[in-house]
This record gives sequence, structure tokens and C-alpha cells, in this order.
Amino acid sequence: MTVTNYAEWKAAVAAEHKKLFEVSHYLNENGEERKRVFSTLTSLADFCETPEELLAWIESKEGLDKYDVADIESGHATLAIKALRRIAKKDDKHKLVPMPGTEGDWGEKFWGGK
Repeated sequence: MTVTNYAEWKAAVAAEHKKLFEVSHYLNENGEERKRVFSTLTSLADFCETPEELLAWIESKEGLDKYDVADIESGHATLAIKALRRIAKKDDKHKLVPMPGTEGDWGEKFWGGK
């Protein structure tokens, strides 16, 4: 499944974690690590409204304990974070940018009025 937006990404990560959790009694060490990684990604995403916010947190590692850092640096997180970057880049192209000289004024000046 290819995800195209942040909501789909969050749902896919949560679904992967749920699937792994349901079979956790049968997982080997590698599977347990993957489950832990997707649990961490799901938990971090719950605190972030946008993919950009989550990426910034992942990249800064601010406030994360050593276990969370190990999880997001795991090879199991690579594809999920790559997809998150793709979504953030796509979303960034569609963001509104204020006209020069109107930074901080999101009223009518943004649209060229007043």
C-alpha cells in the first residue's frame, strides 16, 4: 500500500503495529524489534499534527529516551520514515506562503488586498 498523506501514513503505521501485536507470541527477536519500532512511531505520531512536525522531532531526537532513539534509527523504521519524508515534501509544495512584506499577517494582505 502506498500512502499519500499523513492520515494514511498514521493509519498504516498503526495497522502494522496492531498486526505485529496480535501475533507477538510467535515473533522472533527481529519481529519483536519491528513491533517495538512501529509502537514507537505510532506513539510519536499521536503527538504530532503534521508530518513536518513529526519529522522535526525524529530528526532532533529532542526528549526521546535511548530506546526511542534506537527504534527510530532501526532499519525497520527506514521505509516508514522515508514515506513520511515523501509526504512532508509533497505537502510542503501545497502550503500557502505569505506575500513578501506580509509575514505574520494572514488577513487580507495575504491575498493581495488592503
